[in-house]
Amino acid sequence: MKRFYKKVSVAEQDGMYTVHLDGKPIKTPIKSPCLMPNKNMAEAVAKEWDEQEEDVDPHSMPITKLVNTAIDRVGKRRDDLIDELVEFAGSDQICYRAEHPTELVDLQDENWNPLLDYINENHDISFEITSGILFVEQSASILSKYRKIVENIESFELTAYYGMTTVAGSVTIGLALFEGKISIDDAWNAGLLDENFQISKWGSDEEAEKRREGLRAELDNAAKFLSLCR
Repeated sequence: MKRFYKKVSVAEQDGMYTVHLDGKPIKTPIKSPCLMPNKNMAEAVAKEWDEQEEDVDPHSMPITKLVNTAIDRVGKRRDDLIDELVEFAGSDQICYRAEHPTELVDLQDENWNPLLDYINENHDISFEITSGILFVEQSASILSKYRKIVENIESFELTAYYGMTTVAGSVTIGLALFEGKISIDDAWNAGLLDENFQISKWGSDEEAEKRREGLRAELDNAAKFLSLCR
């Protein structure tokens, strides 16, 4: 799409903030009003629109994309998204441990056990752990406690948390990052621990590295979006 506007500005509307292109408010892909909870977020979105050159490239506008997701998907389909996260909690990757080699077993214990301790100590959630490929069913009471956590997260922040969780492959890693217990690098290393171990032994290829770059960008953008929410 060609750039069709000259001036980008931030405006207050209905107690929230939006972005104007030549005086007209932007809308989401399904034509909802693009209203944001604070001025910092609106300014970040405005910056992305202002930095577009001859063509508007949505791929270069990650914060705008997350705002649209928060409004069009999370805001309108919260219950579905929460159900998805609760289902994901039933198969959190850090509950599934390798049986060998010893080096990988030790790495998993070192990196993942403190995260399980954290969610237990702070949220009274004690996930069952297994080894090998056997499925372990988490109790209904544990999943109910987890549901209450995500139900209390407002939609914009829930968008960030969902992104953190899906990249990390773990509701536990995502929650620790969301609550500031660990850094982005810690979350990245914990979420990609098994893959990083394999790469350290056998190396990687260009396609795999491209995929990893995309995932890291998603994680970074989710963390940035969360900071803008707050």
